Amino acid sequence: MAKRKGANKENLVETRKIFLRAGLEEFCEHGYANASTSRIVGASDMARGSLYYHFGDKQGLFIAIYEDLMNNAIHKVEKLMDAENNTWASFITGTTEFLKLCTDKKFRKIVLIESQSAITFEKRVEMHKKTFLGKLHSILTELFEQGYFKNYSIETLSVIIFGMLAEIGRALHYAPDTKTALNAFEQSFILSMESMAKKQ
Repeated sequence: MAKRKGANKENLVETRKIFLRAGLEEFCEHGYANASTSRIVGASDMARGSLYYHFGDKQGLFIAIYEDLMNNAIHKVEKLMDAENNTWASFITGTTEFLKLCTDKKFRKIVLIESQSAITFEKRVEMHKKTFLGKLHSILTELFEQGYFKNYSIETLSVIIFGMLAEIGRALHYAPDTKTALNAFEQSFILSMESMAKKQ
């Protein structure tokens, strides 16, 4: 079977999407370390050169998938947050919606599990600042101005809360009953935030 044509002006975007889909399946099934670019190329029915043209190498493809998932997720979360009528409700909606996203196996696998070995901590933080960590810092700044979380610095608190959410998400990956675990974690998280956020 002839391979599909490589990158050109007509199919550049579609070619990229094909590799993102094939790569997502490969990384979720085999993990980053054991993922095979040969299998990805085979599943995509594209030329190997197209993979390198678009992403450079396996890590480049993984990072692109990671960024794609993060960008899609923050757009969804921001839309829900913006629909709330007060800052505290927006904060709770945003953080708990992130936890709901973590019930998706592919999102968990890429964003919370495989990224630990595939992307350096510095690079992940850089990408988080453009998505969830940046949004979290923004909403916490508003809450701080309203008298919440006065015993904390915004920068430190942003990292602490995002770390809590990420660890809960990883815990969901290994929970025998994801829905039950999510409900328990969500309730405990909200109680923790209410306790930490008491106005001074």
